[in-house]
Amino acid sequence: MAQARSEPFYRQYGVPDTVHGRFEMIVLHVALVLSRLELEGADGQPTGRAMLEAFVADMDDACRRLGIGDMGVPRHVKKATAAVLERGNAYRAAIAGSSEALDGDALAAALAAEVWRSDPAEVPGARALADYVRRAVASLEVQDGAGLADGKVSFPSAAQEGS
Repeated sequence: MAQARSEPFYRQYGVPDTVHGRFEMIVLHVALVLSRLELEGADGQPTGRAMLEAFVADMDDACRRLGIGDMGVPRHVKKATAAVLERGNAYRAAIAGSSEALDGDALAAALAAEVWRSDPAEVPGARALADYVRRAVASLEVQDGAGLADGKVSFPSAAQEGS
């Protein structure tokens, strides 16, 4: 959660500082960690489950703070959880496609569509966010699997160089 709330995403990349923008940044980071935990097989499953449970609890609390009634909260939480899984699949596919092209267009397009709800050509920060995501994936790949399974995750700085 702390990484998803890093100020550079909103000031430098132009991620909308709205409920939607913050939600998308949380979903992005949860999806990245879950994807990495999958590589740990059975050892990563308990942490992945715990992470999703914490996400669900946070979404439940956020819905209630936003004034969503008891009857609507489960529907919103279910949609939020589905978003993690859907975005994770979309971002993984885009990253795989981007690694072949090395231009980031597929990933920038996927991020622009979800985070900004816009075309990547209209969002200067989409390519920068795609670059950050590739750095985050590379960082997660080299982190110790046992440490990740214990919940010890680190991300690269969100700050853009030269900013």
